[in-house]
Amino acid sequence: MLGESPLALAALAGRIMVDTATDERETAERRYVQLLSRGDATQAHRIEQWLAETREQLDRGSGADMELIRAALAGRWAGRWADLLEENPDAEADLRDLVQEIQAARPAERLSVSNHAVTANGDMSSYAAGPEHPGALATRSELAYSAGQAGDAAGARDQFAALLPIAERVLGPEHPDTLAARASLGYWTGRAGDAAGARKQFAALLPIAERVLGPEHPDTLINRHNLANFAGYAGDAADARDQFAALLRLRERVFGADSPDTLTARFNLAYWTGRAGDAVGARDQFAALLPSRERISGRDHPDALAARQELAYWTGCAGDAPAARDQFAALLPTCERILGPEHAETLAIWYQLAHWTAMAGDEAATQD
Repeated sequence: MLGESPLALAALAGRIMVDTATDERETAERRYVQLLSRGDATQAHRIEQWLAETREQLDRGSGADMELIRAALAGRWAGRWADLLEENPDAEADLRDLVQEIQAARPAERLSVSNHAVTANGDMSSYAAGPEHPGALATRSELAYSAGQAGDAAGARDQFAALLPIAERVLGPEHPDTLAARASLGYWTGRAGDAAGARKQFAALLPIAERVLGPEHPDTLINRHNLANFAGYAGDAADARDQFAALLRLRERVFGADSPDTLTARFNLAYWTGRAGDAVGARDQFAALLPSRERISGRDHPDALAARQELAYWTGCAGDAPAARDQFAALLPTCERILGPEHAETLAIWYQLAHWTAMAGDEAATQD
């Protein structure tokens, strides 16, 4: 975990990025991209997209919500800077220099982060408004999410559990950011191994999200997706199947038949259909999904490969072991080429190929 000084630096850098998103734009953004990407062209493109999204949200915002929007965006960028500093500690000096350079170049009356200070020895104060300022809450949310993404699901769960009562008190129990914190707590609870607990949390959250945000709001639909998945992981595959069937109809109406979210719902519906005991139904659904997935994403995309793998598996479970064998045999070279011969997914394909080869009656081939 980052110490207090780098964490404060990340928070200050996040606020400054939001302040400079509407002026000194080109010069500042080039520096941000250069430092955050660390020379990675793919990452640089992603950062440019994030900056464009930030500008768009700032341009759309107005009125009383503007400060909350700016605080949330600053927190999001603070989390990205914190990720950089945790992965590349030597970047701290570069970021500190960039922050000081931008501060020095801006007139004092235009610097909305004047409640932050850079001292002579480089230490920075935290938000002067205190740990319950919306910007500080947004930063904590981003850092908790980063902990989960780094593999510490239990840590993310505990951080969101500590953050939630503060958000409820400061923002209100039905504020969108509070609902987002509840959703994050539920998600990381499930990822930490408590699927039943996650299911219970999302079941309690969903009616509130439907009432406050609307039944077709993207966040509401994500909550429904998570509720369905954790119901399945908690052992109720039939309920997961039924919930994804209902969610699929909503996603098709809201986003269209070919949207990534709709295709994901189709994948999950097929998966839980099989887990609920209908192997033939799962096979047929994956067979119908695969052409759309390959057309939208490409044959070598991980989602297309996952659909091919599930199709082969459920083909075997539906009673056609030779066809499953042949499908896994055709899939294996692609996985070896894209993922590598020792990747976990490639090894799983090897196992399935051997299994269905034996089930097809060719036990001699499984010994090769």
